[in-house]
Amino acid sequence: MMSKEYLTKEFQSNFIKLAVKLTGLLKSKDGYLFEPVKIKGKGKGFYWSVSDKSFVWVDKQLEWYHVYSVPPDSKGRVCLYSPFRFAIGIICRVPEEEVDFIGFN
Repeated sequence: MMSKEYLTKEFQSNFIKLAVKLTGLLKSKDGYLFEPVKIKGKGKGFYWSVSDKSFVWVDKQLEWYHVYSVPPDSKGRVCLYSPFRFAIGIICRVPEEEVDFIGFN
């Protein structure tokens, strides 16, 4: 059973604020949701990280979103975002042929 401290108004307020903040990470500035995608295959792979400006070793099974507002680069790599890398997120360039656009259900 949960202790009473988890049920305080302060906890509930902070939980709601965090949920709103995390939801905000999954949409563009104009309010459109990023489309959920998957990187084909299993395991991990090296992809160009826009934020780190280097290749990074990422898990293909993470939750990924297509950042449609960023056009593909000269090599045809699309921009994908995952909010689940060390709680800060990551933005990678992934070849379009490796991306499975799964949509919004």
